[in-house]
Amino acid sequence: MQKNSNGTLAVVGLGFHELMSPLATNLLSSADVVAGYKRYIDEAKPYLNEKQEIFQTGMRHEIERVEYAVKQAVAGRRACIVCGGDPSIYGMASLAYELAATHKLATGNGVEITVAPSVTAAMAASARLGAPISEDVVLLSLSDQLTPWNVIEKRIDAVNVGDFVCALYNPASLTRKEQLPYTLKKFRERGNLVIGAVRNAFRDREELYIATIDDFALGFVDMLTLIIVGNTRTRLIDGKMVTPRGYKVNE
Repeated sequence: MQKNSNGTLAVVGLGFHELMSPLATNLLSSADVVAGYKRYIDEAKPYLNEKQEIFQTGMRHEIERVEYAVKQAVAGRRACIVCGGDPSIYGMASLAYELAATHKLATGNGVEITVAPSVTAAMAASARLGAPISEDVVLLSLSDQLTPWNVIEKRIDAVNVGDFVCALYNPASLTRKEQLPYTLKKFRERGNLVIGAVRNAFRDREELYIATIDDFALGFVDMLTLIIVGNTRTRLIDGKMVTPRGYKVNE
């Protein structure tokens, strides 16, 4: 944590409300100003109050939101950035540190940053599907908005080489329809792996779906879906995805 005499900047992940930590809820409720994507601000309302200043923007304005929060913290206020999942996993934590460092170089004023972790989508989905994530796992986003697709392709190949369980974030959107079929085709090289998908985990209208790669219905998937592809040891036990740790179990 960076120490200084200015205000503070909290980067808070909403995660899944019933699983939120006291640290996250306390930082949200005690902030002077809360910045975030409109949808996440709406989800955070149970923890906010009428005295707080709210700064919200639409999609693809992440830099604008974080810069605003950093400037508010430097001005001596308790600023908070709201993220949908864990702040460090495809969230705003890294951007907060980058912009705060840039601001410090330009003005000489640093800012104290606290990151409040939360349950990320991969672990929430794993809990709903059974126990597919019980050993080494790769978290992989299929969005090429910030990461070039040729880099993502190399990471897909690395998952195959290591026979990792893989949690797929941002699997598809209205404009991205080819990445998921490509990825599943590559994973099929290891075998007809068990695959699970969770839409709206721990939220209203939650839906679960478990199949094999060959039988997986791509139409189930949207941007609110998290997919977990098992490794070659993952199997179904009583209708749940389970990746054995390697313990000797009498069956």
